[in-house]
Parts: sequence; structure tokens; C-alpha cells
Amino acid sequence: MSHQYSPAFERAGRFVAKHAKLVILAWIAVAVLVNAAWPQLERVANEHSVSPLPTGEVSPALASMKEMGKAFGRPGIDNAVIIVMHSDNGFDAESQARYSALIDRLGANKEYVTFVQDQLGDPRMRSNPVARKQVLSEDGTTWYAMAGLAGDLGTPLAQRAYRSVDDLVKQTFAGSATTANITGAAGTITDMGNAALGDLPKIGAVTVVVIGLILLLVFRSWFTAMLPLLVMGMSLLIARGVIAGLADRGLVPVSSVSAGLMMAVLMGASVNYTVFLVSRYHERIRAGEAPPDALAHACGSMTRVILATAATVAIANIAQLTAKLAFLAAAGPAVSMGVIVAFFVVTTLLPATLSLAAQRGLGLPGPDRAGVYWHRMGVNIVRHPWPVFGAAIVILLAAASFVPFMRPSFDMSRVLPDSAQSNQGMHILNAHFPANSVMPQYLLIQAPSDLRNPRALADLDQMAERVSQLPGVGKVVGITRPDGNKLTQATLAWQIGYMGTQIDKTGGQVNADLRPQLERMSKLADVMSAMTNELGDGDLVRMQQMMPQMLSMAKEVEGQLDRYQSLISQMGTVAGMVDQLAKMGPSVEATFSALDAGASLTQTLAESPFCPVQPDCVKLRDQLVELRDKGPLASAENLRESVRAVTGGKTITQLLGDMNNQFKQIRGLLAKLPEMERKFERISGYFQQLQGLGVDMNSVKTMGVRIRDLNTQLEDTVRSMGEAAVTLQTIGKDSNSPAASGFSVPGAMLQNPGFKELSSAFLQDGGRTAMYLVQSPLNPYGPEAMQLSRDMERVGSEATPNTALAGATVSVGGFPAINADLKKAYDSDLREIIVVTLLIIFLVMCLLLRAVVAPLYLLGTVLLTYIASLGIGVLVFQVLLGQQLDWAVPAMTFVLIVAVGADYNMLFISRLREESARGMRLGIIRTVRQTGSVITSAGLVFAASLLGMMVGSVNQMVQMGFIIGLGILLDTFIVRTLMVPTLAQAFGKLSWWPSKA
Repeated sequence: MSHQYSPAFERAGRFVAKHAKLVILAWIAVAVLVNAAWPQLERVANEHSVSPLPTGEVSPALASMKEMGKAFGRPGIDNAVIIVMHSDNGFDAESQARYSALIDRLGANKEYVTFVQDQLGDPRMRSNPVARKQVLSEDGTTWYAMAGLAGDLGTPLAQRAYRSVDDLVKQTFAGSATTANITGAAGTITDMGNAALGDLPKIGAVTVVVIGLILLLVFRSWFTAMLPLLVMGMSLLIARGVIAGLADRGLVPVSSVSAGLMMAVLMGASVNYTVFLVSRYHERIRAGEAPPDALAHACGSMTRVILATAATVAIANIAQLTAKLAFLAAAGPAVSMGVIVAFFVVTTLLPATLSLAAQRGLGLPGPDRAGVYWHRMGVNIVRHPWPVFGAAIVILLAAASFVPFMRPSFDMSRVLPDSAQSNQGMHILNAHFPANSVMPQYLLIQAPSDLRNPRALADLDQMAERVSQLPGVGKVVGITRPDGNKLTQATLAWQIGYMGTQIDKTGGQVNADLRPQLERMSKLADVMSAMTNELGDGDLVRMQQMMPQMLSMAKEVEGQLDRYQSLISQMGTVAGMVDQLAKMGPSVEATFSALDAGASLTQTLAESPFCPVQPDCVKLRDQLVELRDKGPLASAENLRESVRAVTGGKTITQLLGDMNNQFKQIRGLLAKLPEMERKFERISGYFQQLQGLGVDMNSVKTMGVRIRDLNTQLEDTVRSMGEAAVTLQTIGKDSNSPAASGFSVPGAMLQNPGFKELSSAFLQDGGRTAMYLVQSPLNPYGPEAMQLSRDMERVGSEATPNTALAGATVSVGGFPAINADLKKAYDSDLREIIVVTLLIIFLVMCLLLRAVVAPLYLLGTVLLTYIASLGIGVLVFQVLLGQQLDWAVPAMTFVLIVAVGADYNMLFISRLREESARGMRLGIIRTVRQTGSVITSAGLVFAASLLGMMVGSVNQMVQMGFIIGLGILLDTFIVRTLMVPTLAQAFGKLSWWPSKA
């Protein structure tokens, strides 16, 4: 009996067979208990799924976003959803009403919503077309809002928050023309989990059917083919319940992907172990043993091998708990517990069932029809080892050659079908907004002091300028460049140009306003010079001395006017009579005219001989002559002529009125004498000051020349100002480029209310925390965007020394940066998983075989199998289908391909050690014959269980299922069948070193 045989497991097999009914009932009870006591796995995985993204401890970018959310009053910005709304009717009244209702409902949901970004409803943004354009498409048919969710991205709390918001969105827009979808990382993760869990029933059904058909072909017996399915079903029921119960209490991590992977691995492993045990059972019966003894022998010889293979898979997977990424760590425990459950069910329930079936003639073997084929294969291998090995190695290396071309994808949206809600929302956004504009990166600067000063702002803009010049950066938006361009008023180019414009404007005003005044001053100075040419210094002194005398005389005149005023008043009393006399003038003139006309009568009377003799005639003649020449009429005429000569034709009353008016004017002038006296005193003081300064009459005489010189100098100054203005404007125009425009914020601008409002969006924490949004046309999930995040952090950090930002920490947030951290953590985890897995498998094989050499080359073969299967995955998905492999696929496929491949190798090599006692060549032939059909059947079953994952809708699981299934097929038909036997023959007995054969 070989050293692989275990009497303890033989006794255990006999005990189970003896109490078969009790064992079967016990397992049924356990299955019912765990499923009744604990919730279903799908529900637990949906409520307690771990995030596929790194935590803040692993991802500095995620920690930076948390800090940013705290500083800017947006907690949960790292777990925000974008609600995309679209209507062919545009943002009409109904859409606005429903949108406002949604914002109100989200704001009222304090339990699950941490903040709501409503740029369309913000009163400060309504009059800002730039801000509205960011959230409302140019055609007006698409708009969006952002809401922060409670909990970390992908955690159970975040999942509940997402479902709450999703319900609000559906309720608000139910029955309207507006479609609303939730997108963003939170939406993508939720859709991925829902899709993966929804695929489980379909994957399970397809896998069961395919495995059943394979088993039917292998065993050619309905009952025997059903045994592995029975064991698989019982294992699934118990494993699902146990994992759900532990995960529900937070004892083990779980995710939708790990639940699906556990189910696929458990189905394959349980069927594999069943095939191993049943095949040995049939072998012993064909060798002539009774079914009870054959069953006990099969348990004694195979249980140890099954334990080793199960332990290899379980320990290798549970070692993933050391991974920094919770997503990878969650896959290990679920798979490990599933394999452990499968081991116990196979080694107890299966022997009990076979024992009862044998009593009824069921489950017994048929003729070994494949033995001849496998015997011939073994003979050909030992006869032509190197050609066989060469063919195998060429196939594997050819497949592995595609691995260097692998470009893993960190784009979670590509994991899902286009019909997923998050992908539909993102497609709508990209169709109506600039590509990827809603997923910027964030540059966070945390300084020890207030940055709201001209120097610090200039240094911040210098940092932003350096970042903006990085390849892939489209726009940098922040406090110094609110629209993506430098704050115009703060650029030195604008300020220089503005100075030039103002100087040009001032020069024009000086030329227009001062030149006429200077010309008048020049003329006045000429007059003053002419006047002063007639005066000497002594004349000016005499004028100063005469002025007090003149003021005194003016006061005396004022007294005389008072006396004249009384006389004029008296004259006013006779003014009326004199005016009447003047009015008599025409009558007197008429009388004189009549007397002149009557002169002939007087002459006739004088010459008449009769008149002298008549006393009355003589008297009349004498009276007429006297009246004409000497009477009162002549006196009145003389008086009238005298008055006329004095008044100039005016009446006395008019003349007196004019005199009174002139007296009033004189009195008005005399009333100003005190003010004139005070002014004279001040002017006298000025003359004394001028004399003290050395200004004499000669200076006054040359004032005209000096003013003309001043006018000439003004012309020169205006001309120079014009030239300076042109120069400054030219400099401002020529330097108006991002690289040469400079930056300087005037101190007054910092106090501007508009600037303060703007700064609150980009500066917080007392001015110590600044934020820039960096927009890029690059795919935010692509490697270029991830590299850009690293370059941004490096360039930002390099811009702080010897500036006002010295001592500040610079970090980058956003999903490209988070993915960069994810890739870094993933690379570290992958290296660790590879080392730990290989070490565990090596140790298990060493313990099983009690050898070192054979485990070494067996480990090399499974490693090559993994690389080859990964290469074919790159060829199929990346080259032929145009799909990049998901980032998690290489790590999660490695453990299973290597562990399962090692299982088959251990089964083969342990049997080879039993059969090689009479020679290695003969041992290889016998081992190939005995294990060929068993391992091939097991490989086909296990591959089918993994390939069944390809019927799902999540690309990540499709890729994993294909690569793992392909790896198992490669191991089954090439590595185990061709490569391992040739290597064993090449090493010979050295394979068992250091133990003896």
C-alpha cells in the first residue's frame, strides 16, 4: 500500500457507510437550518458588498477628496451621484417643476443625502451664463444635478443611500416626458453589483446543465451522473447559507463578484472531488473488490489527495485577506469556505449515498472503454518525451507571448452592458456636453497660512499655469482663473495695457483741458508783463502805501453822500412844478407862433394914421409888443430852455430817479469796502511773502515767457505720455499669452464683494485650503488620465518651494487619481498574491509528496499555464474583441488557475509515486492510464463551471470565467497530459528528493 494511503480516512469511510442514513439526514438538516436562520446570499451581498475601490488609507486621492469635501462643505463628494435628465421638449415649465421637486426631496433626505449641487436653481447662478452652461446643454434638452451619498463608495450604507435616491428620482419623473438616469461611480458600482447578483441564477442553471451532460458522457449512467450534481447542490445550499450568515454579521467580507465566483468554484470543486472519489471507487470494483471494501479503499486513498487539493485552493484564496484592496480580499474567504464545505460534503455525504446505492445495485462502474486510449498515450509519452514536451512548451509560450501587450482597464463602466442605467446616463452626458467634462480631477492645496494675499495668489496661479501645460490638460479652473483662463484684471498684461490706455486717455484730457487754459494764462501773463513794464518796485510800494488812503477817502465819500441824499430829497418836492413848466412848453410855443402871426397886425397898427389918435388902438399895439418880447411868456420860455439844457431832455423827476439809483450803486460798492480792505490786507501779505521768496517786479515782467516755456514743456509731456501709452499698450498686447502675461492681484480686488463670493467656491478653511478643477478630454478611466494625475501632483509639489506656498501639501483627487492609487495597490497586491499563493501551493505539495524537486517543476508548470491562459485572454478580448481586460481579472484568475492546476498535478504525481516503485517509465504509463479519464473528466467539469460565467452580463465575470476555464483546459489536456509526464521522466527518481522512492 502506498504511503499516500490513510487508514484513518478508510475508517472514516467505513463509519460513514455504516451510518449512511443518519449522515444524509444530518446534512439535510444543516442545509435547512443555515438557510432558514440566515438571509439569502444575494441579499447579503447586495447590502454588505465591499467597494471595488481602495479605501482612504490605501488611496491618497480618496483621502484628498474627503478632505476637500470637509473643507468646502460637501461631505460625501467622493461618493456622489450624477442625476442626468433629458427631454426632447427641453427645460420647459413641467421639467423645471419636477426638477425643483427633486431638488427639494433630495435636500430633505438628510439620512442618505449629504449635499445637493443645484446650479440651475441657485439664485447666484441664474444670471451667470457660464455657470448654467456647465449643467444645461446648449440645445437645452439635457441637464444634471449632483448629490452626495452617505457612506463610503460601495459600502452597505452607500448602497442604501443609492437605492433611496434612485427611488426619489423614479417617483419624481414617473409619467413625465423627462427621462432621468443616475450615473457616476456610485451608480456604476451599484449597477455592477445588481447585474452580477441577477446573473447568478442564469449562471447556475447553465452550469448545472452543462456539467450534467459531461458527467453523463463520462459515466454513461443517469444515477452516477446525478451523484456529483447531488453533492454540488448540497454543497451550494450549505455554503451559501454559512457565508451569508457570517457576512451578515460582518465576520467575513463579501461582494457580488465574490459570491458569483464562489458559486462557480464550489460547483467545479465539488464535482471534481466527487469524480476523484467515484473514479477510484469504480477502479477498485473493477479490480475485484466488493463495493463496501472498494468504497473504504477509495476513501483511504483519495481523501488525503482531496484534502490536499482542497487545502491548496482554500489556503491560497484565504491568503488574499492580506490584500490591501477589499475587493480582492473579499473574493478569498468566500471561495475558501465554499471549497471547505465541498470537501466535507464530498467525503461524508458521497460515501453515504454510494453505500446505500450499492445495496440497490446503483452507482456501480461500467466497462473501462477509455483505458486503452490512455494506455497508448502513456506509451507514446515515454517513447518520445522531448518532442511531446517541445510541442507543449511551444503552445504555451506562443499563448503567453500576448501577455506583454495586456493593457488592463480601470473603467468600471465597461464592465457593464450599455443597457445599464449608469451607462445610459453617461452616454447622454457625453452626447450633450464636452466629453468627460463632468468628471474632472481636483488639485487640492492645503497651506499653513492664509492664501488670500497678492503674493500667494500669484504663486497659486503659477502652479496652475504649470499644470495647464501638462499634456492632456484641457482647462484649469480655480480662484485665479474662474473660467479656465487667468483672471483678466490680475494679469500683468492687462494691467500694463490698462495703464497705457489710462495714460493715453489722461494725455488727451491734459491736452484738451490745460492747453486752452495755459494759452489764456500766457496772454494774461503778457498783459501783466506789459503792465509791470510801466511799474517799478517803488511804484508797487507806493501803491501799497496809497491803498489805505484811498480806502479812507472812500469812507469820507460815504459820509458826504449821506448829506447829498437829504438835499436830493428836498429837490424832489419842487420837481413836480418844474416838470409842469416843461409840459407848458408846447402851449407857450403855440402862443409865440400866434403872436408872430399877428406881427403884421401890430405893424399895420403902427403905420395906421388912425391908430395913434385912438388911445385904445395904441394900448393894444403896445400890449402885443410887450407880450411878445418882455412879458411872462418870454420869461417862461427862458426858464423852460434852462431846464432843458440841464436835464438833457429828461424830466426833473426822471433825473432825480437816476441820481438815486446811482447813489444806491455807490452805496453798494461802498458796502464792500470792509471785504476789500480784508482782501487788500491778504494781498499785502502775499506781496510780503513773494518778496520774502525773492519775487520782484522783474519776475512778474518775465511771467509770460515762463508760461510759454511751461506750455512748451506740457506739449513735450503730452507727446511723451502718448509714446508711453503706445509702448505699454503694445507690451500688453504682445504679452497677452498664458506663458508671458504674468499675474498680480491688486490688494483692492481682494475686498471686492464679487471676488469674495468667487473665492468662497475655491478657497476655504480661512483661506488655507485652495482647490482647482482640472478638466481633460482624456478618458477618466484610461491609463493616460491616471498618469496625468501623477504628473499633476508632481508638478504641483515642485511649484511650492521658495514661494508663499512653501510648506503646503499638494494632492490630487478625482477618479483618475483614485484609479491610479487603485492600480498601485493592485500591483502590490498582485505581487503579494503571486508570492503567497506559490509558497502555499509549494508547501502543500511538499507535505503531500514529502519531496522538493517535484513540487518545484510542478509549480513551474502551473505558473506557465496561468501565463498562457492570460495571454489567450488578451488575444481574444483585447485583440479580437477590442475589450481591455478588467484590472481585477489577472489577480483573481491567478489564484484559481494555479490552485486548481496544482490539484490535478498533485493527483497525477501522487498516483505516479505509487506506481513508480517498479520504474519511472512503467509508472508513467500506468498513471496516465489510471488518471487520464478521471482528470480529464474533472477538468472538463471544472472548466464548464467556470465557463458558465460567460453567460452573465458583467464583462469582468465573463473574462474571469473564460480565462480560468481556459486555464483548466490547458492544464488538463497539455500540462498534465503532456508536460508533467515528460518532466517526471526527465527527473526520474530525483523527483522524490530528499525522500526515498
